[in-house]
Amino acid sequence: MSRPPGPMSQAWHFTREFLRDPHAIGAVLPSSPFLARRMAAMVPHGPGLVVELGPGMGPVTKALLESGIPAQDLVLVEQAPAMVRHLRQHYPEVEVIEGDAAHIQHLMAHRGPVRAVVSSLPLRSIPKTVVERIFQQLPGISRHGTVFIQFTYHFRCSCAGLPPDFRRRRMAVVWRNVPPARVDAFIYHAPQQR
Repeated sequence: MSRPPGPMSQAWHFTREFLRDPHAIGAVLPSSPFLARRMAAMVPHGPGLVVELGPGMGPVTKALLESGIPAQDLVLVEQAPAMVRHLRQHYPEVEVIEGDAAHIQHLMAHRGPVRAVVSSLPLRSIPKTVVERIFQQLPGISRHGTVFIQFTYHFRCSCAGLPPDFRRRRMAVVWRNVPPARVDAFIYHAPQQR
């Protein structure tokens, strides 16, 4: 694995992508290590893949790997080509898929059970119809017990419209992030087979 870029380099590349497409990026600066570690701590232990949506420059990716998640269990889904190149360069042992999270079911086909979906997608700044498509795809890649983790800079949860089979597991506020961030975790309860 090559060395991840320093904070100034990360901030510059992230800001450049924000200026290129502000609605897709949704934030001026990448997530802080405090926020990244909090999100990583919410991933359950055990077998199964961890899918990261919108990894950007990889601060959460770094925290997921440092938390003990094996590189072969991590799958990154990123839409911005420049960030895909960056992630592949700095995390060559991790699978990076260039694609839209609204097609996550297709992108993850035949890849095995998913234990967690960790999302840094800017749900409040992308079109509501796209958010609905992403949420509709989640049950298709989930098994009973899969955890969906999402952060927002808003004081309210950004997961309105999440399918009802995802039930709130816990919530945390990361005060040391700038600005402070809210992290919500939901656990999937697979419908009973009839």
